Amino acid sequence: MTLQIIGAGYSRTGTLSLCQALETLGFKTHHGMSVITDPKQDPSVWWPLLQEQQQQQCTNKTIADWDKAYNHYDAAVDWPTCVCYKSLMQHYPESKVILVVRSPESWYKSVQRTILPLVRLSRKFKDSMLPDHVKQVRALWLQSFIYKNEQQKAPMDVNEVYHLLFDAAAMRKMYMDHIEDVKRSVPADRLLVMTLGLDEWDPLCKFLGVQVPKDIPYPCSNSSDDFSNIFWSAMRHKKRTKKAAATYKTESRHSRRV
Repeated sequence: MTLQIIGAGYSRTGTLSLCQALETLGFKTHHGMSVITDPKQDPSVWWPLLQEQQQQQCTNKTIADWDKAYNHYDAAVDWPTCVCYKSLMQHYPESKVILVVRSPESWYKSVQRTILPLVRLSRKFKDSMLPDHVKQVRALWLQSFIYKNEQQKAPMDVNEVYHLLFDAAAMRKMYMDHIEDVKRSVPADRLLVMTLGLDEWDPLCKFLGVQVPKDIPYPCSNSSDDFSNIFWSAMRHKKRTKKAAATYKTESRHSRRV
C-alpha cells in the first residue's frame, strides 16, 4: 500500500478518534498502539527511520524502508508517524497531512493524566517484566525525544529525556514548536489543521474528497481510562503485568487531581 494520509499531530490530540474516523472512511490506519498490538509490526524497523529524521538527512532516495514500516496501511497517525512526517512527505509526495491541535495547557494536562504515570512506572520495570517487543517500543519511544527540535544539535541522554517529559513549560514549548514547524513545512494545499472538539467530519471529508458518513457521529475516543485499558491489553499475557497495571491506574488517578 501507499501511504495517502499522514497525521502530524502529537499523541493526546485526538489521534485515536482521527484513526477511527479514517477507518470509517475506508482507510487502513496505523496508530501508535499499532506498533505494540499489530503482530505484523517490527519495532526494529523504526530505528533507522527515526535516525534519518532526527539527523535531518531526509532525501527522496531515503535509506529507510518506509514501505516496510507501513506495509499494509494507507494512513497513519500518532507516534511515531508524527515525528517522521517530513521524511514521509518526501517519500510519499502525493500524501496529505492532517494536524489536529488543542491548547498547550490542555494537551499537557492530558499527558499528565495518561502518559506520565506510565513513564514513571516504566522506570521501575525490569526487562524481565516486559515482552520483548514492548521493550523495543519503550526504547524506540525514548529515542524519538533524543532530538527534540531541529535547532538542538547535541543529542540528549535518557535522563535528560525523562527530565524534559516532566518539565511542563518545556513540553508545552516543544508542542507549540512542533505545530509551527508543521504549518511552516507542509504546503498549504497538502495540509489540514483541525481543532480538537470543534472540527469533525465536514472539514476532514472535504479535504479528502469523500462523502460525509450518514448518521455516524465523529469518534470521540481514548479518554484517560481508554488509554490505560488499550495499553495494558497489549501486555495482558505477561506475568506480573496485572500488578503493574494496577499500579499504573493508581498513579493515573492521582495524576487526574493535577
